[in-house]
Amino acid sequence: MCSQQYHEDQPLEFYCEDCKVLICHKCTVVSHNRHTTTDTQKAAQEQKMQIADAVAKGKAEIIRYENEIKKQTELKNKNKIEIMNEEKKMTDTVENLILDLREHEKKMKDKFREIYEAQQKHHATRLENFELVRTQLKSCLERGKSIVERNFSAEILQANHAILGRCNELLNAKKPDLYKSPHSYYLVEKKLDILDRVFVTKTDTSKCFAEHQDSEEIEERKETYFVIVTKDSEGLQCYQQDDKIDVDILTSEGDQLRTDIEDTKDGKYIVTYTPQCAGQHRVEILVNGQPLTGSPWIVQVHHHHQYQFAFQFGSFGEGPGEFDGIYDIDVSDKTGTIAVADGGNKRIQLLSCEGNFRREIRLDDVELYSVAFTDSGDLLTLVLKSDKELRLFSEEGQFIKRMNDKHTADPCHLSIASDGRIIITDLADDKIKVLSPDGNELLQSFSAPDCDESPTCTIYHQDIFFVGYTDAHCVKVFDKTGVYLHNIGCWGSNDGQFKSPTGLVIDKYNRLIVCDIQNRRLQLFTLGAKFYGKKCFENGSPHSVAINNDGSLFVTDIFKHCIYVFRDDRRL
Repeated sequence: MCSQQYHEDQPLEFYCEDCKVLICHKCTVVSHNRHTTTDTQKAAQEQKMQIADAVAKGKAEIIRYENEIKKQTELKNKNKIEIMNEEKKMTDTVENLILDLREHEKKMKDKFREIYEAQQKHHATRLENFELVRTQLKSCLERGKSIVERNFSAEILQANHAILGRCNELLNAKKPDLYKSPHSYYLVEKKLDILDRVFVTKTDTSKCFAEHQDSEEIEERKETYFVIVTKDSEGLQCYQQDDKIDVDILTSEGDQLRTDIEDTKDGKYIVTYTPQCAGQHRVEILVNGQPLTGSPWIVQVHHHHQYQFAFQFGSFGEGPGEFDGIYDIDVSDKTGTIAVADGGNKRIQLLSCEGNFRREIRLDDVELYSVAFTDSGDLLTLVLKSDKELRLFSEEGQFIKRMNDKHTADPCHLSIASDGRIIITDLADDKIKVLSPDGNELLQSFSAPDCDESPTCTIYHQDIFFVGYTDAHCVKVFDKTGVYLHNIGCWGSNDGQFKSPTGLVIDKYNRLIVCDIQNRRLQLFTLGAKFYGKKCFENGSPHSVAINNDGSLFVTDIFKHCIYVFRDDRRL
């Protein structure tokens, strides 16, 4: 009930929002007539909701503080353990130093004892010699003195010669020299320095990491580098001036490589080194005395390889070993035989790796485009006539069978994957078609997105498709499912650029070799698409390329109708 005078019989039915008090009906007229009032229950409900909201927020804040308390407690305990571990490490280090010093003390004492005993032996030998000579002289003198004192003429005459001879012998004998022992010193070449120290840092070794290069790109005698990134416990890059970074790189023989560490003052450390030999190298990194995550790791250093021109063979013509337009070339992994698609002469020529003619396979009724050896050593050819077809021959030139290619409309290049699948580039729909080894089933069909240019050659290596696009002046890379990944190169004449790439091969060092026909050169790339090197042709135009098991490279010149042979420089 209201407590105001004359209102005692009135219930508190209203709430004045301006004064924040409960009032009765009379109060709304007398003292709160211009104030904003509302029903008591309604006001209570609204404020109940406000209180409930405040309670909920308070509970959430309590939970947040409880989580922070838990986290802070964990950090406190972690800090305690960390400091105790570091203190133990210090104590163990001191104890080990003491043990080392005790061992050093024992070794030094043993050395002093050895020196002492040797020198004392030398002194004792000299004393024995001196005592012997003195005794002999004393004996001779006493005998002479007694003869003189007795003074018998006969005795003097008889003994004179012997006594004088013995005296002269003893007096003229070589006197033993004094043994002057060398001086012994305990030389402290370097004062004992305790190099360890205690410092506080935000850097959390468990969060630090190294960005290192792909091992396929590391070569002997070629400067290389990797980057160490220091981070705090939150995983954020941080820099602390007192952080100590140690890097050891050991060759397979255990030799240590010289490393240069550049501190960029932002939490990154660039480590540069130059391997002097090929083989496995062990990289170990310590940040503030703790091993970096993943350290040590093994880096494979490769030989630096180049191709040197060896010889060339072939010329324009229709005879054995002569060509009229070399459309394609392949080498048998099994026998080393070279197969040349001699398109103008409508034949396949088979030659030795030295360029010596062996036999030919005539294809007078068709237009020959591409050749490839199977794993079994048979020769598969892509030919065009009214019906497109693949023809299979033995290496001896015997026809085996026809495979009608019903899956492509305008095929232009043929290659065979290591598992026997047949890969064909199709100019009609700009797609790469993957057929079963018997050619009957279409396993895959894919193309580059947003590209209206036609592929001209395709190879498959390590689950990756490399596809040359002559008109787009690039090599496009696809994964094993045919999903486009990226381009290698673009139009131009600089390193890594192309003017009509026409032939592809992967060498035994996992380098992609591209025939850059209009730039008159071969270009080499790592499988990671980084430019590796080039081989220029002053008067040639490389069109297609193949490689044999010993690393020899065979490059065709479609305009000069010849084949260039390059040897791996490690064989020269």
